[in-house]
Amino acid sequence: MLDLEHPAALLLLPLALVPLIVHGQSTVVHAAVDLLPEDGLSRAIDAGLRLLGALAVAAMVLGIGGLYRAEQRVERIGQGAQDVLLIDSSGSMDSLFAVGNDQRGRAAVWGTYTSKGQVARRLLAEYAARRPQDTFALFLFSGNPIPVLPLTAKQDLVQAAIAAGAIERGLASTDLANGLIRSLQFFEGKPFTGSRIVMLVSDGAAHLTVPQQDRIKYLLEKYRVSLYWLYLRTQFSPGLFADVDAGTAEQVVPEQAVHAFFSGMGLPYRAFSAENPAALKEAIAEVDALQNLPMRYEDVIPRRDLSAWCYGAGLALLLVLLGARTCEVQRW
Repeated sequence: MLDLEHPAALLLLPLALVPLIVHGQSTVVHAAVDLLPEDGLSRAIDAGLRLLGALAVAAMVLGIGGLYRAEQRVERIGQGAQDVLLIDSSGSMDSLFAVGNDQRGRAAVWGTYTSKGQVARRLLAEYAARRPQDTFALFLFSGNPIPVLPLTAKQDLVQAAIAAGAIERGLASTDLANGLIRSLQFFEGKPFTGSRIVMLVSDGAAHLTVPQQDRIKYLLEKYRVSLYWLYLRTQFSPGLFADVDAGTAEQVVPEQAVHAFFSGMGLPYRAFSAENPAALKEAIAEVDALQNLPMRYEDVIPRRDLSAWCYGAGLALLLVLLGARTCEVQRW
């Protein structure tokens, strides 16, 4: 759909009639004009030049009016999923993996080592780049949930959003419940057109109250979302699958209680324990292989300014008229 930024410019459009009324050509004196034979070619050229003049004026007017193509929504069909990347941005994500690090211990100065969060973002960026037909959303959580990017298929936006969160250090607290609830609300009002997943990237240390558990289960079921937890195990942490009694786990390894809740929901859920960067890469590759089903999605084609094309067309037509002007016969 075409529209104008400044519709009042159309008041100048009647000027396009001037070339059709006034020829603007040089007059050549001839002693007996009536004796000249009919020249159909000359008449056709004259009509063509007048029309070009009118089109040149019309193109300039449309350029002044700011002609543009309006935003469009196009339905596309591909393979992939609607992905919400839910990334833990708490301070614990600034630490190292349990094993497999280049360093033997935590470096003293931030920025001199590669943290779990930085490795995760790099691998998630590679995952997103391999899935150009997916739609991605990004959500961060620490003390407060932070929506970063709504569902979009624009790879440049997705890559920029993933990279932006790796600039500074995280905060001290972890509010997984509100982060997960808010991220699931990204699907609100969206048509169900294919596979939906939330990829939780966290090292745990979170607690869920009973009302929060009920809300999470309700939203996962309502929006038909599969939950994947990429658990990044920290040094000295027993992890999700270690044999720890319930009382001790609640105090020492709260992520085991969260994992037990997710596993007992009866909904699509899978946890991957990544103790090093290689394990995290394998986990993401497995999710990549699992979530590759046919899907329909809506792509937004942004508004496009066409005024430059109007000015270009007007200039080209004027150059043609200028060339024709130089070919005129000035004397008989």
